[in-house]
Amino acid sequence: MLIKSFALILILIFTWVKTHTDVHRFQLIGYFGGHYLKWVSEDLKRVVKPHETIYIIGVLLIFMSDILWLQLLGLLLISIDFYFFHLIKTAYPQKKKLVYTPRVKRLLITDLVLLSIIGLLINAAPFPFEVALALFVYLFSFLWLVLSNIFNKPIETAINNYYYNDAERLLKKNPEMTVIGITGSYGKTSTKNVLYSMLSKDFNVLMTPESFNTKMGLTRTIREGLKPTHQIFIAEMGAKVVGEIRELVEFVHPTMGIITSIGPQHLETFKTFENIVSTKGEMFKYLEKNGTAFVNVSDPNIVSLPKRDDLNYVYFSVEDDLPESLEIIPDYRIESIAINTSGSSFTLVHTPTSKKVRLGTGLLGRHNLSNVVAGAAMALSLGVPMERLPALTADLKPVEHRLSYRRVNDFYTILDDAFNSNPVGSKMALEVLGQFEGNKKIVITPGMIELGDRHFELNKAFGESIADTCDFTILVGQNQTRPIQEGLAAKNYDQSKLYIAKNISDAFSKLSEIIELDDVVLLENDLPDTFNE
Repeated sequence: MLIKSFALILILIFTWVKTHTDVHRFQLIGYFGGHYLKWVSEDLKRVVKPHETIYIIGVLLIFMSDILWLQLLGLLLISIDFYFFHLIKTAYPQKKKLVYTPRVKRLLITDLVLLSIIGLLINAAPFPFEVALALFVYLFSFLWLVLSNIFNKPIETAINNYYYNDAERLLKKNPEMTVIGITGSYGKTSTKNVLYSMLSKDFNVLMTPESFNTKMGLTRTIREGLKPTHQIFIAEMGAKVVGEIRELVEFVHPTMGIITSIGPQHLETFKTFENIVSTKGEMFKYLEKNGTAFVNVSDPNIVSLPKRDDLNYVYFSVEDDLPESLEIIPDYRIESIAINTSGSSFTLVHTPTSKKVRLGTGLLGRHNLSNVVAGAAMALSLGVPMERLPALTADLKPVEHRLSYRRVNDFYTILDDAFNSNPVGSKMALEVLGQFEGNKKIVITPGMIELGDRHFELNKAFGESIADTCDFTILVGQNQTRPIQEGLAAKNYDQSKLYIAKNISDAFSKLSEIIELDDVVLLENDLPDTFNE
């Protein structure tokens, strides 16, 4: 009896420690219980590992035998299994570590209380239920986390509402401040950073940092950073389900809004492309009356959004060959474009007045020109003279991991686009890679994610584009890159120039074997830990 009691305490401690890994995954997936369970159901081996057979044998020996040495052997086995768990966890360092936020701490406390109750149930349960519960409690530790999240929901809702109300109160104390809302399937963070860099030279500007694009992200930015002296607040707005942009627009009430692009991103949660279009369109639909909507006419999905009579519309484009059916004449367009590996330059034209200004920037790639033109259009709408624009764009630099580049030991060049990847961005990154002078062009990528039922199609097309550009390809993950492999095969890509790595460490090991002087390496996407194979 004493051995069983000790074993039960050990099992509960091990389960609670294991829960920290479950909490980490849960945090990465955004605390969405349904999404988390779906992620688990896609591959149960993500949470129940083969080595846990040792744990099962150990529990059976402890609870089904009265022989002391067998029970002690059982204790040893469950301890060995937990040691294996520890070894595996430490062998693969997390790219983004668990952040022990107050919410995470509350989750872990609730989980501990729940495990204690389960422990009492196991102790009181008759055979064979005690055995079943002892097995279940550890092997399926993620379920207790999901239950804890459900139990905590009223508390979390009350806490969040307090923070939301406080943020709204602070916004109302600065009624003269201009709020700019930015959303889009791709490019919203880059556009936000471009806009901040340009406007902060002439205005006191607050922006949401990094990818703080949820309601709580906006709330934290306002509560921690907003000052009475701020003249402009740039709010990045992200969404994964229908209605989220409306919620954010109605929360901070922007008077200026831009949709950078609309494309097949987050199809796993949006389900249909039509849902993506309508959700991104909520930026213009719920913008403040008499506000200004900045419309990228190069994107037909944005142009097709319903118009409002009570909004001002500013149209811009970076394309020379707009379709003839487009009845809109851009207010701002560009000409005389020069793009190379040190940046871009172009002439911005204000169509109604034919005024022109030559602008230069350190940003790479044609898609970044759209961000700069959007920033210029907004700056001009805020009263910045056109002659002032060259000074605002001259020192624009790529944001780290968003098509930035660096020289490594004066030996080879890394083109770093690892933050995220999408069909438009990946195509542009390969285009920029092709422009670099040097020796071999090498790509390292795990492919693109969250593309729903278009996952295979778009990743295969990505593989075909890689075949047209790259001299050597390193793919990360045998299964998740299968569509890219088929795209390469469709282009008869030399298989001796293809390496499929088990993980990112293996990928860089291969790179160190093949790298030569003046090679150029594109890092396209770096998947979160939840997508490790």
